[in-house]
Amino acid sequence: MAPIPSVDNGPLWRLAWRRVRRRPFQYVLFILGIAIGVAMMVSIDLANGSAQRAFELSTDAIAGRTTHRIEAVSPVGVDESVYRQLRRDLGYRQSAPIVEVAEDLDRQPMRLVGVDFFAEAPFRSYLSGGSSQGVEALTAFLTEPDTVILAQETAAQYGVEVGDQLTLTLAGQPLSAQVVGLLEPANALTRDALSNVLFTDIASAQEILGMQGHLSHIDLIADSEAELAPIRAALPEGIKLETAQAQKNAVQQMTAAFELNLTALSLLALVVGMFLIYNTVTFSVIQRRPLFGTLRCLGVTQGQLFQLILGESLVLSIVGSLLGLGLGVLLGRGIVGLITQTINDFYFVVYVRDISLSSATLVKGMAIGIFAALIASVIPALEAM
Repeated sequence: MAPIPSVDNGPLWRLAWRRVRRRPFQYVLFILGIAIGVAMMVSIDLANGSAQRAFELSTDAIAGRTTHRIEAVSPVGVDESVYRQLRRDLGYRQSAPIVEVAEDLDRQPMRLVGVDFFAEAPFRSYLSGGSSQGVEALTAFLTEPDTVILAQETAAQYGVEVGDQLTLTLAGQPLSAQVVGLLEPANALTRDALSNVLFTDIASAQEILGMQGHLSHIDLIADSEAELAPIRAALPEGIKLETAQAQKNAVQQMTAAFELNLTALSLLALVVGMFLIYNTVTFSVIQRRPLFGTLRCLGVTQGQLFQLILGESLVLSIVGSLLGLGLGVLLGRGIVGLITQTINDFYFVVYVRDISLSSATLVKGMAIGIFAALIASVIPALEAM
């Protein structure tokens, strides 16, 4: 007897499309399973990335050209005498004192940063030439208590102008500060970085925080390690000198476990989606078992049935992954506030207005969604053979 010729794939795809139209809800479950998994993964990835980017921008804005930092081991801060010794006895002019704290403005986290204007030029250039009010703003900034300078876009966001009073919240207590100047950042990156920063004179910051005689840290600019040797030798016990990058890395390492937990949560959602896909495809194969037997008698090969099941899964996974990307972006915008609030409560102050879309995250979400759907469909496809 002559062998039965193999059947062309065209009729098989028409049969598959006819089944999709007859039983759409089964395939909707497939699509939702992959969409939910991809959406969770993409949203958490985007929210994490946006929070980290906001932290890096804000930290870089505060650090400026700082290379090293003098900090206290205890939360009391660095005694002012260390700074005086640094400037007068050691003659180290590339140094600037900083006092900073987290505050709330209209229930949004802000960083209040106290600076010595006359020591700032080598570190943060936007403070010396970026204010739209010039000498008047500088005079008020240096001579009047409880005065602040903020970015122009931040002022527009809250509807305040020069001369207006801001109500800040520090440890649950309301504080009043007057806006005496607006910064005009030179570029978009600096504008984003300064969106949650308020600058005040260091004396005002010390009075507001009750830190008279103490500093949060002292910024340094050093061209070589040899310049720092006399400073290290002169530092009292309980005061340490470290690089600015090391401090930034330490904070990022603190949040690594938090980000890992969120990533694991998103992968768990993807696994649940794969379970739904596996059950949906398995149920579909069982329902079509008589049809597959008939097709085998008509000359359809095992490989063609395998390709049919995986082909259906591929098409549906593409639809589900695209839907998941859209849901992930929407969900990311919703949960970024929750993630940043947790980071603010436990780690550092960061304010994210919106998520930063990353093409790498979207491509990764698409690829993982398709791969997960195909993996979940392999066993039912083997059964169909």
